[in-house]
Amino acid sequence: MNNIGDLTLSEKQTIQTILIVDDEDIVRQSFCDQLEDLGYQVYAANNGKAGLSLALEKMPDIILTDLRMPLMSGIELLEQCVQLLADTPVIVISGAGLIEDVVQALHLGAFDYISKPVRDPNLLKATVSRAMQQVSLHRQNKNYQLHLEQMVEQRTTQLRETNSQLELHKHSLEKLVDERTKELVLVIDNLNQTQQQLIDAEKMASLGRLVAGISHELNTPLGICLTFISSLEEKLTSFQRAFYSGELRREDFASFLQSARETSSIVTSHLTQASELVQDFKMVSVDVSSEKKREFDLVEYVKNVLNSLKGEMLETKISIEYDRENDFGIESYPGLFTQIITNLVMNSLTHAFASGVAGAIKVELKIAQKMMTIIYQDDGRGMTADTRMQVFEPFFTTTRGNGGSGLGMNILYNLVVNNLSGTVECHSEINLGTKFVIQFPLSQ
Repeated sequence: MNNIGDLTLSEKQTIQTILIVDDEDIVRQSFCDQLEDLGYQVYAANNGKAGLSLALEKMPDIILTDLRMPLMSGIELLEQCVQLLADTPVIVISGAGLIEDVVQALHLGAFDYISKPVRDPNLLKATVSRAMQQVSLHRQNKNYQLHLEQMVEQRTTQLRETNSQLELHKHSLEKLVDERTKELVLVIDNLNQTQQQLIDAEKMASLGRLVAGISHELNTPLGICLTFISSLEEKLTSFQRAFYSGELRREDFASFLQSARETSSIVTSHLTQASELVQDFKMVSVDVSSEKKREFDLVEYVKNVLNSLKGEMLETKISIEYDRENDFGIESYPGLFTQIITNLVMNSLTHAFASGVAGAIKVELKIAQKMMTIIYQDDGRGMTADTRMQVFEPFFTTTRGNGGSGLGMNILYNLVVNNLSGTVECHSEINLGTKFVIQFPLSQ
């Protein structure tokens, strides 16, 4: 393995790093050799405990870990990485007959899995490449959010400075006041243009969250399908070997048929689930980028949006309630409701719940006196009275340093009031959760 101490600063910044954790020396060295030949900086550990320590020290881009190891298993290492290194993709390495462990790892958040021994080097190369692409996209997103925060802070600072200058010179000559006023108008115009750009960027960010959510949701059913199909392929190989050698017994044939039926049932079920997720996302994503008005069922549409956001919610529980006797079909702009529901959910995930803590969200829809009411509430930490009073103001956020732009609730307010001719209210107290009540006329 290369000595990173011999690299230049530029090389250290651009080289991609991988941690290999496997208790089998031959397997571990094989992975190291293959990945180093591909140009990666590779670290190695021979058990899960040592691997976790090395991961926290070196902060590798991705981690490859065996599942069965002494001191700390691959599953335990994966759980620690999900908590401590949430942005680092973990690829699990499984031996034959470890299907249940692989499925458990995928459910816990593993990026992918590789069977050992690796007979096709291109499979290892492709899997690692996809993981590196995810790391790159995540870093680009963080840089984009940082740039967005800097733009907001810069424009806000400019406006404050201009207002301060105007206050200091308000008793000056009329000509000076007039000049400062003109400068202020120019600054406000620039700020309005920037605000509109940020609003447009926030809308695209909503689509990005939907993409991230659906990708996360698809990974589990597709990963399970791949696991069971791979297992069936191994059983088919054994079946063929026994058949051609004349050693096939009646009970072997019956066992193979039973495995095939079970695999077919499981794969069909999970592929159906994946297909439904894709259909939900196709409808919602088209509506996000479209301004067209159309007829749609609001209850079903809200369900589709929430399904598309499941990947962002971790273990957060969501329920939706409505009177089944009412007709929730409306003629409106579905993209608006995608933005509204997405902003409400992301507001809860960002502000209501502590990091890594799952909460509960409830969405209730009602129709009365030709008015539609959407009641959204979470059981999170709630707000102070001051925060509640400012929650709809542009650029107001309590998480400026953690990715909050301060535009989500302001965009929601403008969509409800200006586009739907409705009203939105916020009710919240510390440690008692938050509730938003949105009302708008059915006739748009």
